[in-house]
Amino acid sequence: MANFLPLPMNVKTVFAAAVVVACGACAALASGFVAAQTPRGDSRADLYRRNLLSGKDVPCRTNASCAALGVVALDAGRIKEAQTLVAMEGALAEATAMQADEENSPKASSSARARIAMAYVHQGDVQLRLGELPDARASYRTAVSRGDDYPGDALLGRAVAAARERLEAIAGKAVVHGVPPEGARFIHYVTFDAWNSIALKPVKGRHGVYRIDGDFMHPSVGEDGRPSASTGNLSAYVRFYDGVARVPVSDTGGDAPLEATAKIANLAPYDKRDDKCLLEFRLSAPETLDVLTHGSVLECGFGVNVSADGRYYLVTGS
Repeated sequence: MANFLPLPMNVKTVFAAAVVVACGACAALASGFVAAQTPRGDSRADLYRRNLLSGKDVPCRTNASCAALGVVALDAGRIKEAQTLVAMEGALAEATAMQADEENSPKASSSARARIAMAYVHQGDVQLRLGELPDARASYRTAVSRGDDYPGDALLGRAVAAARERLEAIAGKAVVHGVPPEGARFIHYVTFDAWNSIALKPVKGRHGVYRIDGDFMHPSVGEDGRPSASTGNLSAYVRFYDGVARVPVSDTGGDAPLEATAKIANLAPYDKRDDKCLLEFRLSAPETLDVLTHGSVLECGFGVNVSADGRYYLVTGS
């Protein structure tokens, strides 16, 4: 992934050489990921948290304080400050989730999941204040989707309920249908405050043809607490047939975008095959793009554990 598209309000994190998850509001946190100077015996989660908190301008030091200060800043109209606090709130929640996993603590894991979901509720609140309604819906829907993964989690359920309430309040406001004439960008949450991103832009002189540029990643944290990632990307010219575009992927096609404008109706040559990869892009609902791999993810030419699959939400903010 050479150029990961900037996404709204995510912690700027150097995952590997030239791999960046953008954070328009919290560039000052980028220096926080440095080699940890800690005694032996610290866990991977401890080291990761130390890295997060080692920057010069860290705005808060616990998930709870970040959340509280972010709400206060937003209520006072200090939008940029709220953006920075919310981004740190989410990052520290991810560190808490990692620690809970290391300790094999179901109770702590439940609390961490709720904190992560609430961070995206707060992110939606900031985007709503900015008037970025699709972006706010994307954040609220991301929080709600976490509840789908853990339907019996009572703590997470409270955060999901808050997200649903906010989502319902703006469900029909300024909804974007289809792909706007200027194109669109869709994002899908992965983990560690990282997002897969897909851009769709109409191609001049080719009616009904779009260029898809996708950037995908699988983030992780090493034993030293420093983040890294496997990455993958895709560029192709596509045409949607009844809201569906399909791209047969080959990792030997060079740097030029793949030509995938022909209609592919028969998926039999790809499904249940371990030597083929076809990516399906489906505009399944307003502001929603679903991506599914037919065949084998291993044949898509991406990095280790990288997949394009998932539900992507449209965003309009920078």
